[in-house]
Amino acid sequence: MRTLVPATALLLALLSAACGSSEPGAVGGSTGADVDAPPPTVPAPDPAQLYEADGTVLEDSSHGPELCLGGVALSLPQCGGVPLANWDWDAVDGAQRGSGTTWGEFHVVGTYADGVLTVTDVGPLRPGDLGAGSGTVRSFTTSCPEPAGGWPAAVPSVSMEEDFGAGSAVAQARPDHVALWVDYAGGLTGEEVDQAMVDGTPIAKIMNVVVTGDVAETEAAIRKVWRGPLCVVQHEGPTQKELQAIRAEAETFMQEELGLEVTWSQEGDVGLAAEVGVVIDVGGAGQAALDERYGPGTVKLFPGLRPVAD
Repeated sequence: MRTLVPATALLLALLSAACGSSEPGAVGGSTGADVDAPPPTVPAPDPAQLYEADGTVLEDSSHGPELCLGGVALSLPQCGGVPLANWDWDAVDGAQRGSGTTWGEFHVVGTYADGVLTVTDVGPLRPGDLGAGSGTVRSFTTSCPEPAGGWPAAVPSVSMEEDFGAGSAVAQARPDHVALWVDYAGGLTGEEVDQAMVDGTPIAKIMNVVVTGDVAETEAAIRKVWRGPLCVVQHEGPTQKELQAIRAEAETFMQEELGLEVTWSQEGDVGLAAEVGVVIDVGGAGQAALDERYGPGTVKLFPGLRPVAD
């Protein structure tokens, strides 16, 4: 099993839809939502319940201290987040300052009411938790078994890249397209792939494609332009365009009918689900409402504030 290496990040960025770029009417037909169902009830947070989160706390001239639950601009840290009460920069370690901005990475505990997190405890960031509020780290691996004799390697070349791009275009143009990503055989690191590209060392660049329809038909269409390693699998569920429409509609539904505050969204699980970050989801009521409306696993919520276990 191999994870996507940095050399493929640009390709994935081009293949993935930008956050919030889809419109509910972008696809004909139904998004799968039961629009006639009565709006569900999502409970308000218990003001006595303690919540915890890991992330960046930031304060600048335009606002007081906030806990960032979405993406953070790194050149000069900026973010949108939850306002913090009872925060004291002099009482914490690791704060940085520059150009009128103060920020740091912390594990924060507090109570939540009226959109404000009142801090009761602060500690160092827990390893691996920073960025949990801005998406999940996913593994882009090849689902097909390795052929007898291994995946055929090819010498990196301009024609190889052009053929791969042409095959990608064919796959994405199909109406039943779900997802496409790159994998490399041999467990190569990003640095190893980059060096192979420079040296012309043979590598096995595997095109992975997911469709809702006929696998053999998709393979035949791609093979007209791409002769390299190929893995096509079938998945029951929404196509990429349908999922984009679902995600856009779900964001509106969550904010206008459920009263949830959305902090980020993306196509996740290698394009098989929509992932949406929210500030809080009391008792999982928001997730239950989305499962009822779109089907289990179609839209996955990632609350930034997690209840502290007793």
